[in-house]
Parts: sequence; C-alpha cells; structure tokens
Amino acid sequence: MSEQKQSTQRTLLGDPGLPVAVVMLLVLAAMAAVIGFLRLPDSMLGIGLVGIAVFLAVGARICQARDQHQALYRLLGKRPPP
Repeated sequence: MSEQKQSTQRTLLGDPGLPVAVVMLLVLAAMAAVIGFLRLPDSMLGIGLVGIAVFLAVGARICQARDQHQALYRLLGKRPPP
C-alpha cells in the first residue's frame, strides 16, 4: 500500500522533495560547522576555512548525487517493463 501511495504521489506531484529529517540534519550540521569555526583560535583559522570548504564540498556532492539519482529514476520510469 505504501509503494502505491508513493508512486501515485510521484506521478501526480513529481519529486516529493527532501524528507524533513534530512533537512533538519543538514541545518544542525551547518550550525555545528559555524559554531566550530567561530570558536577557533586565530592561529587555526586557516584550517577552519579548509574544514568549512570540505563541509560545503561534501554537501554539494550529496545534492549532485541526489539529482543524478532522480534523473535515473525518471528515465527508468519511462522505460516499458520487460
């Protein structure tokens, strides 16, 4: 029943978007990164900037992988069953 409901939702509304839990975890991770960066001593700000850059790169890669997954899912949905 759950698969049928999810399939109907995808057909009618398109991509349902990110689950609320994922968004909350991303917000908490961003807050932790900002607080950690702000609490660094002056001598470690360089490594803090590198850490923030890595954090942003990982987030961007996750978004890119999600987009690729959704594109593949749409292509497979258009393919007729065997």
